Amino acid sequence: MVVSEPQEIDANAPQIVNLSQVNVETIHADLVRANQTSIRQLESEEVDLQTSAAGTIKTGELRAQDSALGVVISNQATVVDSIVTGLKAETIDFKGAAGFVVANTVAAEEIKTLAVIANNTHAGSINTGILLSREVHGNVTTTLDGQTALMVGMVGGAVAGLILLTGKLLFGRKN
Repeated sequence: MVVSEPQEIDANAPQIVNLSQVNVETIHADLVRANQTSIRQLESEEVDLQTSAAGTIKTGELRAQDSALGVVISNQATVVDSIVTGLKAETIDFKGAAGFVVANTVAAEEIKTLAVIANNTHAGSINTGILLSREVHGNVTTTLDGQTALMVGMVGGAVAGLILLTGKLLFGRKN
């Protein structure tokens, strides 16, 4: 495996960047293809990642397989067998795990996430903490449904209020 010092790749003219087994700080290009590469910040019209890691990605179209991604902002994202911290896109085709997913349309064979926010969700199975979607197609397992979330909020608010009231009664000023 070749490991190099982090570098910066920037171009004013249209550019295609192919990377393999390197560490890169910043990339600005039209098309980026990376294999076994770590990238801190990436901005490109089209991105194709294989077994790579990226911190921040802003792109028109993303394809990632077997990769670990931080924050992704994209028009269209296809993510397979990957882990994503946060993913925001117009259209997402997803199989993997994510912290948060925000999209107009989510199509997923299998998705494990903390939260999904979408207009249309088509999935084989979704395992999520919170699902906000106008239309859902597929098997969904949520940690909190709407009614449970409301109850948790009400109970949490009541407990916090009681703690504050007790603190004021015990430690408040006496005139």
